[in-house]
Formats: sequence, C-alpha cells, structure tokens
Amino acid sequence: MLLEKYQERNLQQAFIISLNNNEITAIPDIANTLGHTFSNNSSTQHYSDRFNAHRLLVERHQLKFNSNNNEAYNSLFSMDELSKAITKSSDSAVGPDDVLYQMLKHLPESALSTLLHIINKHWCSESFPFIWQHALVLPVPKADKDKTDPCSYRPIALTSCLCKIVERMINDRLVWYLEKHKLITRVQSGFRQNRSTTDQLVRLESFVREAFILRQHVFAVFFDLEKAYDTTWKHGIMKDLYDAGLTGRLPLFVQSFLQNRQFQVRLGSHISDVF
Repeated sequence: MLLEKYQERNLQQAFIISLNNNEITAIPDIANTLGHTFSNNSSTQHYSDRFNAHRLLVERHQLKFNSNNNEAYNSLFSMDELSKAITKSSDSAVGPDDVLYQMLKHLPESALSTLLHIINKHWCSESFPFIWQHALVLPVPKADKDKTDPCSYRPIALTSCLCKIVERMINDRLVWYLEKHKLITRVQSGFRQNRSTTDQLVRLESFVREAFILRQHVFAVFFDLEKAYDTTWKHGIMKDLYDAGLTGRLPLFVQSFLQNRQFQVRLGSHISDVF
C-alpha cells in the first residue's frame, strides 16, 4: 500500500498536464487527456480540404482483392518462416496479451507446431484476433518540450509480440514480391536488405565531389513530415497494394490490420479509457 502511494505521488509529480488553462493532476484524468490527444493526432481533420475531397472521391471505389490464393505469397506459412521470424525478434516490452518474445523463443517443437497451425488457421480464414488490434500506449516526453502540454508526449505503443511475429512473416513475403517485380525505386535504401543510410550518404557525397570537380552547386532538400505515421491514408496504402497486383490473403491481412485499431494509455498501474 505504501509503495503504491509512493508510485502514485511520483507519477503526479512527473505528469502535470494543462488543457485550456486548466491544470490536470489526477492520474486517470491525465491518462485520458493524453489518450484524447494521441487519438486526435490520427484524425482526418488534419487533412487539407483539397486532399479530403480527393480522398472521399477515391474511397467510393471499393478495392477487390478476390483470389483463389494460389499465389506463392498467399500459401500456408512454413515452420522455417515462423522460426526465422522468432529468431529475428529482439526482446521488447510485452503487449496486451502478456505473451513475451522469450516465451516464444523457448517453445518446444510440439508447441511451435501448434502455434503454426493456429497462425495458418487465421491466415486461411482471413480472421484477425481482436487483441492484435489493441495497443497499450506509454507516453514519453519529447526533449526540450513543455511537459504540461499533452502534445509534448510521444506515444510508444506496446502491441502483441505474437502479432509482430506474424507481421514479420508477412512483411518478408511482401518485400520479396516487391523486389521480384521491381516495384521499389532503385534509389530507396530504407527497409531493404543489404542497404542502409550509408548508401544515401555515399550517394550525396558523390554528388558533392562531382560538383566540386565541375565547379557546380549542389542543392539538397530534406523533408520532415509532421505526423507522418499518424495521418497516413489507410485506403491509400491498400490502393498501392492493389495497384501492385497483390490479391488474396496478404492484402486482406494488411487491410484487417489497419481497421478498428484501439489503444489505451498506461500510466503506472492506471489504464485510460479505450480510444
């Protein structure tokens, strides 16, 4: 009891939020205020009127991913794929289902076979477990920002480790398809095998050196998109997959992954409402 009161007092000292000039000090109210803020960051109200008009027009046309699922990327997952995805996983905080990576890494062969069967069952039925759409969000203050402003916190989402294993398996297939059909521009280095930011640094250096030799100028433009992930157009993602020629289970899984997502903010032992 004393420990809980001590932790509560520390939380109240660490988190004091001000909204519309009203100071909020109760931990449950702070958690809900941050939840509202994070939820609002993903609202379509951040889109421009011009883009909203375009969005509403495009979303009238339903994307059909009908397929007999004979494509290689829609086949059942193998034990090799599951084992590889688990091995590549770095230990991280547990999600809402309380399944740890270390638990998955130490499963016996019989349990792995059962797990693979369950994953393939969801894969074939195109069903998506609700718990995989739920996240626990930890608010982390941004450096040199006003900590009383709810917009000064970065949401760190804790999601199901099991779902992230499946995501990794599907992403490997998606990247294989995109690379095979040369659908990724050759100058992109991020999120690609055997590539890194070093490639872009070397490329920029080459431009600069060549400009020096030719007595020319080099102009570089760097974009930083505000709320880039928060406001990504979900239908736009699905349209990209559709235009890439993907059908069947893989794009349908991505579609289910993006729909009806919910989260709760966690502050100490306090959990906010669902947003």
